[in-house]
Amino acid sequence: MTKIKICGITRPEDALEASLWGADALGFNFSRSSPRRIDADAARAIVARLPPLVSAVGVFVEQSPEEVADLCRFCNLQAAQLHSDEYDADKTLRIEGVRVIRVFRPSPGFEVSQVREFADATGCRSFLFDAYSPVMAGGTGESIKAQTAVSLFEETRDFSWALLAGGLKPGNVGDAVMLVRPWGVDTASGVESAPGIKDALKIKQFVEAVRKADRSLTNCC
Repeated sequence: MTKIKICGITRPEDALEASLWGADALGFNFSRSSPRRIDADAARAIVARLPPLVSAVGVFVEQSPEEVADLCRFCNLQAAQLHSDEYDADKTLRIEGVRVIRVFRPSPGFEVSQVREFADATGCRSFLFDAYSPVMAGGTGESIKAQTAVSLFEETRDFSWALLAGGLKPGNVGDAVMLVRPWGVDTASGVESAPGIKDALKIKQFVEAVRKADRSLTNCC
């Protein structure tokens, strides 16, 4: 069954709504340039209210490894989603009890070998593939080209747990799951009424579309 992550959570009511409809994980964006930025105290308070079996993921871009570790501990996060190439120099972060999700945004000239090399060098096996943008690290609403996404997931399936992100919303996520067959999907702007403000109906429709695609794949394969 495809895992579902709802990213850019800023309000407790949105976190609870997403959990109610079946999200497996919620993302809390600490990037200082994001319109969905949340501070540590607010994130900690929301995470404390989450039901069991819903994971809390921190999204990091500019923070140092030390800052990432401190925020993960303070907010009781289960995973750290790393968007910057600067983290490669530190290999994968070693934070007790926290898993690392490394983000790759396929830009012109990107090769899948970069993912395998990172996995071999760090031991990290959890990845998120998002659409490339020269001005934002994520949450742009842009999509990865279909053939690129298919190739990425086919070539990394044997050694990774990978999520598909970039422009996913209720109207297209089902087709994306059927075509790409990712381990998980991630959305932020696709279930919002405004940046950082989630739409309960869109969350419900997004989850339902993923589950419908899961059933279709189970029945046909």
